[in-house]
Amino acid sequence: MHPEYILSENIPGIHSVQDINQKFWDRRFEQINNFERHLAQNGTIIFKFFLHLSKEEQRLRLLRRLRLSQKNWKFSPGDLKERKLWDQYQQCYEEVINRTSKSHAPWYIIPADNKKAARVLVESTLLQELKKYKDIKEPELEPKIKDNIEIYREQLNSEKP
Repeated sequence: MHPEYILSENIPGIHSVQDINQKFWDRRFEQINNFERHLAQNGTIIFKFFLHLSKEEQRLRLLRRLRLSQKNWKFSPGDLKERKLWDQYQQCYEEVINRTSKSHAPWYIIPADNKKAARVLVESTLLQELKKYKDIKEPELEPKIKDNIEIYREQLNSEKP
């Protein structure tokens, strides 16, 4: 949406907005996919969640930020400017997701209008996917530490608040 932001990244060969063309984006997506493949091949489990908020819910949340003084700090007039680019943002999100969702690094699209439901969906997705791995084990304490748990508990309980 704002190719000028990329200019501050000091990327070799990128000196002006004109350098940020389709070839640049093709290379960028390839780099993302290569990096994520490298991570996955070295044992990292990758989860990418897109919390999809509807335009109407975003409007309601922005209004809530303006209505509730304790939420005013979250509001920026720039949100209204960016909101006018909603459709273009959706197209960009779609392209990014389509071009970078791979079997080793899939995107999970989560409806996010309802915050609690979105959290449950993320949690259940994580649980469902992690259950597929039988070799993940909870870290164990060293025997010396495990043998002294009660001593440590007593030490902490004896401290004055």
